[in-house]
Amino acid sequence: MRVSACVIFPEGESLTEWRASLPDNDIEVVALEVTVNPRLKEPVFTYVGKTSDHVVLAWEIPNIEDYMDFSYCRNKLDEHASGDWILHMDSDERLCSPQEDFWAFIDDLNDSDADAAMLTIAGTNPDIDSSIRYARTRYAGSSMRLKRRASGLKWKSICHEVLDMEGRDTIIGDTDIVLFHYGYSKTRKEILEKTERNAKLMIREYTREKSDRNWQYLINTFSYLKTKQNEVTSW
Repeated sequence: MRVSACVIFPEGESLTEWRASLPDNDIEVVALEVTVNPRLKEPVFTYVGKTSDHVVLAWEIPNIEDYMDFSYCRNKLDEHASGDWILHMDSDERLCSPQEDFWAFIDDLNDSDADAAMLTIAGTNPDIDSSIRYARTRYAGSSMRLKRRASGLKWKSICHEVLDMEGRDTIIGDTDIVLFHYGYSKTRKEILEKTERNAKLMIREYTREKSDRNWQYLINTFSYLKTKQNEVTSW
């Protein structure tokens, strides 16, 4: 059994701690580095290279607002993954489950009929309140991070990407795998910058597809942005 751990990361970010949280063996790392190059007129995707357990990809874009597309990146990662299962993690997430437990969960999942599966994403933001520690909604689309490579499932949406199951009889499993998301531990200013980025991406998302889902995400993103702006102003 082999798992491909996929990650999107900005130019220059170290993945040392991210990799250290993963099991030592039977893991293939598939990493895509995103670089912003204002001199470009169009995005450029590059296959950088491959070893026995690493695949390195690169994507250069003129700017984030007009060109960033997380589903495009995830689908590119999936194209180059060779594991039986594909696990998608953010670069600021760490696997919390002990190696033995992780493989037990994967083995159980592999013996099932599941095409994809949920996990738990936990986080904390001590800058707001050191006592806050919580798990994001377990059955939210963002928690569906595991997919069987043979399922052929693709990712959709520019931001808040989800697996496209429309018109398919997809079986969704569940696991007790836990990821810890350090994005919640950033400062108010850093969270504000990320929220502003997502707001711009959601405007483009809704312009492309005026669905109820995208409208709700647009409302939620701007509501959250307003809250964060007020926090930074009063800080």
